[in-house]
Amino acid sequence: MTTDELRQQCHDMIDRIEDERFLNVLLDLMNSLERNFGDPIIGYEANGEAVRASVAKAQFAEDLSKPEEFMTIEDFEREMENEAAA
Repeated sequence: MTTDELRQQCHDMIDRIEDERFLNVLLDLMNSLERNFGDPIIGYEANGEAVRASVAKAQFAEDLSKPEEFMTIEDFEREMENEAAA
């Protein structure tokens, strides 16, 4: 089932619910999920651990604060040529 089909099925079921208490519980659940999953997974580490956007952003900012650790494309190409020659 596609995401759109799942979404439509959920909408259809919610539209049929008459119990206001149940709808409040459902709303609380959805709000909780949004708070907990509002930081999307953008990738995975080699060990399978999820990488969240906030963590990647912080790491990126930290990396940018250390320009001495960057290399130019030319330096990278020279390094690759040296490794290929070895």
